[in-house]
Amino acid sequence: MFVNKLCFPFFVLSIVVSGCAHHASINDVQTKAAKPSAIDLSFREFYKLPIGTRGLEPTSKLLSLKDKRVHIQGFMVKEEEPTAGIFMVTSLPVNIPEKEDGPSDDLPGATVFVHMPSEDAEKTLAYRDGMWDLVGTLQLGAKEESNGRISYVRLLLDQNLSTKATESKSLVTSR
Repeated sequence: MFVNKLCFPFFVLSIVVSGCAHHASINDVQTKAAKPSAIDLSFREFYKLPIGTRGLEPTSKLLSLKDKRVHIQGFMVKEEEPTAGIFMVTSLPVNIPEKEDGPSDDLPGATVFVHMPSEDAEKTLAYRDGMWDLVGTLQLGAKEESNGRISYVRLLLDQNLSTKATESKSLVTSR
């Protein structure tokens, strides 16, 4: 009887752990199913390290993925005044107080400017914390964005993933 009382909590714990592992594997399958033919790209693969005298230099992998479908994971940048149709994603959570600091902020060099599909170009995404899984077409090259910043790396979101992201995170508001 004493052994049964000791074993019961371990039994319950093993069921919970196996259930969590099963849930994680389902999420992995859903993520893999959502990004067929997309190449994984990490923020560490953006620029050569160490940074040299010429500043940030794109890696050969980043350059080779231009105009290709990629999968990237990162954190949405928290902005005081988000811009319709775009948001920024970085490798770590960042809060940029534009009113106080202006262009002098903590935004890392490896930042992706995520562009919503044309049908969502008028929508502004409310900030949501946590890791984002994004799939879309990678664009490279200096470009002035509608928020006044200059981007070098842009991701044009896939329509079906854009819809899923906005529905699952409840973050679309019309401007």
